[in-house]
Amino acid sequence: MDTHRSRRTSALRASPAPLAAALAVAALTTGCRVPNFQGPQIQNPPPAFTMNREATEERPMFPDRAVIYHDAWVEASWGNFSGIYINGHVGTLGSDEVQAARRGAMAAAEGKRVQFGEVESLQVDGRTAWGWGEEWRQDNGGLQYVVFRVAIPYDTITYAVDFITGEPGLKARPDSLRAIVASFAVGKTTLNWPVILIVSGVVLFLGNLMHRRGRERAARHRSIPLASIPKKEGVKPGAPAPGAAAAATQPADATAVADPAKRAEAATPGSVAHHVEIQLSQRKPPPKA
Repeated sequence: MDTHRSRRTSALRASPAPLAAALAVAALTTGCRVPNFQGPQIQNPPPAFTMNREATEERPMFPDRAVIYHDAWVEASWGNFSGIYINGHVGTLGSDEVQAARRGAMAAAEGKRVQFGEVESLQVDGRTAWGWGEEWRQDNGGLQYVVFRVAIPYDTITYAVDFITGEPGLKARPDSLRAIVASFAVGKTTLNWPVILIVSGVVLFLGNLMHRRGRERAARHRSIPLASIPKKEGVKPGAPAPGAAAAATQPADATAVADPAKRAEAATPGSVAHHVEIQLSQRKPPPKA
């Protein structure tokens, strides 16, 4: 009975633990930000795009600069190739370098049906980036490819992102390329310590409150008197059953009662038993040989 009580008390004390652990996880997840992809990467690639670091483009945004980082996303439906190329270059490349890169791209595309947009600024990963758009057309005037290129400068490196697509749905919405490229970020997990500290304080308060209530509940349960029920003992192996013992004692009692009667009858003068006893006592023993 004491063992049962101790087990129940232990369960009551341990019951707040899962909830406290869940609150601790909630505190951590509330105060931290986890990117979709770690490192320099497009955080919101289009559906059906797969990562392929081996893929390269014919003419990147800065073809004359050394590449110290490369990554790519590709999607190759039948006849509608699309690729997002990420190239890292040493140094900080600003609007002047982007303007020069655009002029070089226009010179390389001379004689082709390509329409270049103006250099524009946009916000990418909390910093100012510069880029431009392109439309590549077929000989019959149909739209073949849509391109958007952007350079995102950081302290010691600049990431150039080129998005080239022939997919009809993306070609019909050129602004979607800009939005996808603008999702680029150097993804890393960040911790918001003020939020974590506030939520942790709430978690500690709730944990202490649940622990105290658990101890009070356990004390109440320990104060409840528990009635002990005696255990019914079974018949030991080899021992006669109670009915058989009674049956065995009954004939012995009857015999014990009947013997005095017989002895009384034998002792009565004039009875048959009395004459038999007299005759037996008068009979002479046989002679010895």
